Amino acid sequence: MTLELDSARKAARLAVVEEHVRAEVVHDLDALVETFGEDPTWIDNSAREDHHGHDGIRAFYADLFAGFPDFSLGIERRHIAEETIILEVVVRGTHTGTWKGIAATGKRVDFPVCAIFTFDDRDRIHSETAYFDRMTVLSQLGVA
Repeated sequence: MTLELDSARKAARLAVVEEHVRAEVVHDLDALVETFGEDPTWIDNSAREDHHGHDGIRAFYADLFAGFPDFSLGIERRHIAEETIILEVVVRGTHTGTWKGIAATGKRVDFPVCAIFTFDDRDRIHSETAYFDRMTVLSQLGVA
């Protein structure tokens, strides 16, 4: 069954995703975690990793920002559906710290990501699922 949302709810969902992206770009962990509702999940589909709850999501992003202190992303496209918002983004950064157990390589990464956001009944993020080519990232880091 497809949920039909009015324009105000769609706008609220888009606003929370925009705030989520803004917090990612400025590395504001508190604001980033705040965009998620109750019992959220962040799913790295390429690595088959699920990060549960606010603490799990905070730890995921803290590791990402430590590994890539200049982490940034640019939105290429937004797709707004009844039950999800999908972003096509390009992620960039320089690997100057340990990330996912990989010692700093000093190399830059630049790769596309598709992120799918679902929402709770308060229009906060329930889950974010990211799809990207892990081999591209590992190759750009020089570890694969």
